[in-house]
Amino acid sequence: MFSALFSPAHFNYFSLTSLIKMINKNRPYIKAAVSQWGHAAYQSVEKYFSGFIVSFLLLYATPFVADAQSSKDSLTQALNEQYSKSGFPGFSVAIVNKDSILYEQGFGFADIDKKLPYNINTLQPIASVSKLFIGMAVMKAVEQGLFTLDADINGILPFKVVHPYNPEIPITIKHLVTHTSGIVDHADTYKKTYIYPPPVKEGNALYQLMVSKGYGATASDTTLGGFLKNYLTTDGHLFKKSNFNKAAPGKRYEYSNLASDLVAYLIEVKSGLSFAAYTEKYILGPLHMNASGWFARPELKDRNAILYTGLKVPYPSYTSICYPDGGLITSCHDLSIFLKENIAGYQGKGTLLEPASFSILMQPTFSAAYKPSDINPDEPNIGVLYTIKKNGIIGHSGSDGGVTSFLYFNPEKGYGMLFIANTELEGLNGINKNLLSDFQKIWGIMSQYGTKLHNRS
Repeated sequence: MFSALFSPAHFNYFSLTSLIKMINKNRPYIKAAVSQWGHAAYQSVEKYFSGFIVSFLLLYATPFVADAQSSKDSLTQALNEQYSKSGFPGFSVAIVNKDSILYEQGFGFADIDKKLPYNINTLQPIASVSKLFIGMAVMKAVEQGLFTLDADINGILPFKVVHPYNPEIPITIKHLVTHTSGIVDHADTYKKTYIYPPPVKEGNALYQLMVSKGYGATASDTTLGGFLKNYLTTDGHLFKKSNFNKAAPGKRYEYSNLASDLVAYLIEVKSGLSFAAYTEKYILGPLHMNASGWFARPELKDRNAILYTGLKVPYPSYTSICYPDGGLITSCHDLSIFLKENIAGYQGKGTLLEPASFSILMQPTFSAAYKPSDINPDEPNIGVLYTIKKNGIIGHSGSDGGVTSFLYFNPEKGYGMLFIANTELEGLNGINKNLLSDFQKIWGIMSQYGTKLHNRS
C-alpha cells in the first residue's frame, strides 16, 4: 500500500509539506494498524517514514535547488548581456517575495573613473521611491494616534495653510497622501530646495549649468518647516496663488512633491522627532536597513555611487531641504528588505504595521463613486502614497539628477522587483529614450524570471 502511494508518479501531486501533513494526519491509523505487531514494529514504521522524507529531499528537492540556481545564473548572464548594450553606468536589481530575497545582483560601475563595481551594497539616493517610506510612516503615526487620515492639517500645523481658491474647504491628510490637496510644485521655486554641500568644485561645468538654471538653495529657508511655511502661507515670501491649482481639495489629482513633504512635516510636529529620526526608529531600524538613511554618512563614503547624467558626466553631490520626498539613500539589499516587508504586509504578515494599517496603506482610494479629475491613466489609483498601476502592481518609481529607481510588487503573483541606477531616465534635456528602452529590456528580462524563481522558492 505504502509503496504504491509513494511511487514516483505521485510526486507530481504532492509537495513535501503536503506529504508531511498527510503522514501526521494518518499517524493514528498507522499506529493502530501495527499495534498488533508491537511497539518495536511501530518504531520501524516511524523510521521508514523518516527515512523516506530524507530520501525525498535528496531525490526531489535537490533538483529544484539546482534548477533555481541555474535560473539565477541564466538571469545574471542575460542581464550582463543587456548591461553591455545599455547606456547605464551601473545598476542593481532584486526579485523578492514575502519570505526571502530570491535574487539580487549589481552590474557595471558605481564609479567609472575608479572602476568601482556597482553591487548590491552600493549606496545612492532613490528619488521618489522614498515616498513609500512617507506612506509607511503616516500609517505608523495613525496607529500611534498622532492623527487620522481625515484630520484637517490646520489642526496640527504651527502655521495656517488655506487653499487660496477654495478657502472654505479644509485640506486633510488624505488629500496630501493621494495628491489631491491642490498644492502644486512650482518648478522655479522647487529648484531652490536642492543643497550642494561643500566642497563644491566651482570649475564643475555641470554644477555651473545647474546654478544658471536656478538650482540651489539660498541661505534662508533651509529647514523643512521653514520652507513649507514660506511656500504655503499667505505671508510667506515664496507664496503665490499659483502654488495651488484652482480645483477644490479632493477634486483634482496633481502629483505633488511638496504635499508629500508637508505630510512628513506633520509627523515631525506630532511626534517631536525629525522625519529622518522617526523613520529610523520605526522603519529602518526595525527592518535592519543598517546602511540606509536620509543623509550621507562619512563612515560609508566608500560605498557611495557617483551619480551621472545620461552622457555619463558626474553630478556634484546634493541633498535637499525637502528630503522626505526623494532623498532616502539606500542600497539594493536594504531596499529588498523593505520590499519583502511590503509584500508580507499586503498578505497580512508584516511586522511594522497591523494588518488593517497595511490594508489602508495599499488599498485603492479612487472608485466609481469618487474619481477626481486628471488621474494618470497609467497609474489610475493610489493608496497612502503607494501608486497602483493599471495592471494592478503596487509601488513607486523615482527620477532625479543621476537617479532612476523602480520598486513594484504584483499582489496576485506574490513577488516584486526593484531596479536602482546611478543615472537618470529624465534629465535637464528631457527623457533619454535610449536609456528608457534599455530599462524596459532589463525589466522585461527580470519579469521573465520572476515567476519562475518565486514558484521554486
